[in-house]
Amino acid sequence: MAEAEKTNIIITEQRESYRPIACRGSILYFVIADLAIIDPMYQYSLEFFSNLFNKRLDKSEKNEDKDKRIIAVIDDITWSFYVSICRGLFEKDKLMYSFLNTTCIFRQSGKISVDEWWFFVRGSTNDYSENKKKVDFLNDTHWTGLVGLEDCHFNFKDITKSFCDESDQKIWRTI
Repeated sequence: MAEAEKTNIIITEQRESYRPIACRGSILYFVIADLAIIDPMYQYSLEFFSNLFNKRLDKSEKNEDKDKRIIAVIDDITWSFYVSICRGLFEKDKLMYSFLNTTCIFRQSGKISVDEWWFFVRGSTNDYSENKKKVDFLNDTHWTGLVGLEDCHFNFKDITKSFCDESDQKIWRTI
């Protein structure tokens, strides 16, 4: 009985170590499934996905180091699915597919926070009406959006100050 428990623990640890591959696979699957929203012609079966996924598991670079193997498989399935799916997309939809893949991967990994994503999708939901516009080359809507962006992510901290700075305004006006 003790031997069975040890074996079960080892199997569980091994299975969990490969979870990042399964996670990436699920991201790719749901992005591909959502392509039907863009155009009903883009419908891929679970069987298609499973066959390609398993094929890439077999053909991806082998490595004795488990961590390197996991990275190799993730890179391989991501690239292979991208290439395979792009073959069946209209040119106008390839950029959208790339965007969806990238943002879903980044959201899962935490490189895009929930707040950043919702700001991108719907803008700020906070009331910034008391924050009066301080530059003449932006309308009220754009200024409010800028304040919301500054509030949303630390990378944009003090961006409104930059817009108000006379030396920076030349650059911002050009943009």
